[in-house]
Amino acid sequence: MKRLKKIFFLSLSLSLLGLGLLAFISFLSLKALPDSLSQLLDQGDRIQILDRLGEPLSQTYQNPWNNHDLVKLHQVPSFLKSAFILSEDKRFYEHQGIDWQARLAALWVNIRHLSALRGASTISEQVVRLIHPRPRTLWSRWLEGFEA
Repeated sequence: MKRLKKIFFLSLSLSLLGLGLLAFISFLSLKALPDSLSQLLDQGDRIQILDRLGEPLSQTYQNPWNNHDLVKLHQVPSFLKSAFILSEDKRFYEHQGIDWQARLAALWVNIRHLSALRGASTISEQVVRLIHPRPRTLWSRWLEGFEA
């Protein structure tokens, strides 16, 4: 009985140490988000459109023949905002950046089919991915969740 207790506490200690180390490494890997949209826009004049695998589909440059106008959020009709939110993140107003219910459902579907059929990125995580592009890995998803 004494030996079982010792093994249990050793396992618990190692697990907590591992979680602490993971949290510390995650914290060190986070990048600062810009304070304003203007800082983000000053990073360059190229707009790149990627497919779901991160491959470039198209890129555009700001020039006299290719104009893009920024639209203030209050200028976007409310039905369009609602449509975007509904199509991208149904529980947007119910979570704090990570939709754990969607994550678990996507994990279940992907495990059952042994393939990445379903994703679970929230709008917040997609914004982080646009601001800080990273390779599409589990580690990147982990960090995006923290930054969201």
